[in-house]
Amino acid sequence: MSMLNKINRLLYKSRLVKNMRRFKTNDEGVTAIEFAIVGGPFFLLIFAIIETSIFFFANQYLETVTDDVARLYRTGQLGDISTQDDLKDELCDRIVVLFDCNQIKVSVDVEDDFRDLPPPVDTTNTSNFDAAGNFTPPERFPPEVCPLNVLQLSASYEWPIYANYSAPLISPGLNDSALIHVTAVVQTEDFPAPAGSSCP
Repeated sequence: MSMLNKINRLLYKSRLVKNMRRFKTNDEGVTAIEFAIVGGPFFLLIFAIIETSIFFFANQYLETVTDDVARLYRTGQLGDISTQDDLKDELCDRIVVLFDCNQIKVSVDVEDDFRDLPPPVDTTNTSNFDAAGNFTPPERFPPEVCPLNVLQLSASYEWPIYANYSAPLISPGLNDSALIHVTAVVQTEDFPAPAGSSCP
């Protein structure tokens, strides 16, 4: 018997080779290994889906609140709103959860005709962001709202995103947040002009 055959027989009978053969045929723990490979991306995907769903719910929530306040403007029920802070307080009274009211930005434009309203804020325009990447739109507020005016109410909020890889897909331009920006346009009714106003 040649030396090579003797070495092969010794290796065949060795404990190391037996263990390797047993390891090769043993399928215990396969599920755990597969889960370790697939589990990470799976949970990242689930978390991104949940976070995106909450973002869209918050978007709808802010839109509903903005529409409610615009409706009060339309019917002349907000005659005591004289400052932008008063308007934010009015919004915050209707916001129960989800938002930090100090971070909401509001803007109101009032014109005599729909065609005279400025276009809604362009959320992709870099001039509306500061050097740190925060959304800083112009916050306008009218001295008064008269009957039969056309009113445009805008509200925006930077929603924090924790799955940062999904933030650029939701709202390009922001690093770790997604922008919620809603606008409501109404024509005020022919309600009695507030006392002391300059309304016709």
